[in-house]
Amino acid sequence: MGQPVGVLGDLPGPKIRLSEVPGEGIELTEGERVEVGRGPELASPADRKKPARFGSSWAGLVDCVEPGQRVLIDDGLVRLRATAHRDDTLICEVTAGGRVSSRKGVNLPDSDLSIELPTDQDRRFATWAIEHELDWIAMSFVRSADDVQALDAHLRKVSGQDKRPIPIVAKIEVPRAVDHASEIVSEVDALMVARGDLGVEIDIAMVPSIQKHLVAVARDAGIPCIVATQMLQSMIEAPTPTRAEASDVATAIFDGADGVMLSGETAVGRYPIEAVTMMARINRTTETAMRRMNVTSGKDLRASRTASFGPQGALVRAIWTAARSVDARCVVIPSSTGQYARLISRNDFLLPVLALASDPQIIRRMLLYRGVTPVQSDQIPEHEALVERAEQEVLTRGWAKAGEYVLIVAREFWCRDDAGAHILVRRVRPG
Repeated sequence: MGQPVGVLGDLPGPKIRLSEVPGEGIELTEGERVEVGRGPELASPADRKKPARFGSSWAGLVDCVEPGQRVLIDDGLVRLRATAHRDDTLICEVTAGGRVSSRKGVNLPDSDLSIELPTDQDRRFATWAIEHELDWIAMSFVRSADDVQALDAHLRKVSGQDKRPIPIVAKIEVPRAVDHASEIVSEVDALMVARGDLGVEIDIAMVPSIQKHLVAVARDAGIPCIVATQMLQSMIEAPTPTRAEASDVATAIFDGADGVMLSGETAVGRYPIEAVTMMARINRTTETAMRRMNVTSGKDLRASRTASFGPQGALVRAIWTAARSVDARCVVIPSSTGQYARLISRNDFLLPVLALASDPQIIRRMLLYRGVTPVQSDQIPEHEALVERAEQEVLTRGWAKAGEYVLIVAREFWCRDDAGAHILVRRVRPG
C-alpha cells in the first residue's frame, strides 16, 4: 500500500503460568485449600481426600512466595493467599473463587522474584529480532535500569556494534518499575504503560494516577510513551466501544502519550478492523479539539526529574520559540537518525513535524513519535532544493496555505557542529 509500518517485537519476560488443566478447567470456591507444585505437572481437581493441585511453569514460585502473600491467577480473577510450605509444595487458601483453565497467568504482587532479566528465552528472541531487522523491541516486567542494561549488553554483543542496534521499549508492569521509573527512562528509548499486569500488581484505583506520572516522566526525559491494554476492551465482543473507553483513549492523548495500543481487541476480538478505525477516529478528533481549544499536551503534569539535552536542547528550544513567534504551521527537518525529529516532537503545543529521511528503518522508527510524519527521500535535498521539497510536501498535505509560515531546519549540511543548524522561517509561496 506504499505505507511504512513499524514492527515492535515483544519479549515475554518471566511470565509465570499454571500448567495444563484437564477438561474445561477446575472450579475453585472461597475458603478451599489449594496446592501449587514446583514443576509443570498436570493439575488435578479436588476430591474428598485431597485439595486441588496445580503445576507451574516456574519452579521458583514455591520458594519466593511466603505465607500471607497473594497468588493471583488469570489477571486476578481468581485469588489465593499462601498459608504454608510443605514438601516442595505451596499451600494456599482461595480468597476469591472461579474457574481455572490451562496456562492461565500467575501474578505474585507481594513476592520478591529472584528471576534474572533478560531470561534465556528473551535473549533468544532478542537475537531473532536483530536478525530479522525489527524496528523496536519491548522488554517485559522491567524492574530497574540494571535489567535494561543487561538486555542492551546482549543486543550489542549479538550485533557486534558499539551502539544499541535496536531501540528498547520498557514495559512498566510491576510496582518496583514505577518506583524506579526515573532511572529506567535514562536507559531506554521509549516507555510503555502496560496497564494489564500493572492493574493486577497494584491497587487498580492507583492506575490512572500512575499512568499520568509515567507519561510525564517519559516526556520529561524526551522519549516516547505508549499507553496500552484494555483501551477499547468491550470491542472484543461489540462493534462499538463504551463512552468510558472513548474517554480513556482521549485522556491518554490529552496527557501527552505518543501512542495508544490495542491488544486483545485486535488479537482475539471479533471486530479488529472496527477497533483500529475507532481508535484512529478518537485520536484525530481529540487532537483537532486540542488545537481548536489551544490545549497543550501534558500541560499540568510534573515529572520527577528534568532532563537536560545540552546543545541539542538549546537548538530545539530555539525552534519552538521561532515557531511560536510566527505561528508556524509545521516544522520540516532532514533527520538521518530521527533524533532531532524526536526532540522537536516533545513540544507541548501540537506542532506537526515533517521529517525527511533516506533510511527506511529510521522512517519506521519515527512512526512512534507523536506529531511526526516521516517521509522517505532517496537523497536528502540541500539548500534551495530542501526549501522547494518542504513547500511541496506541506502544500500537498494541506498542512499550510500560501502566505502561512513553516520552519525549515537545515542541519548537517551547513554546520559541522552536531548541535548547529540554520532555522529558516519561510512563508509558503502559491503553488
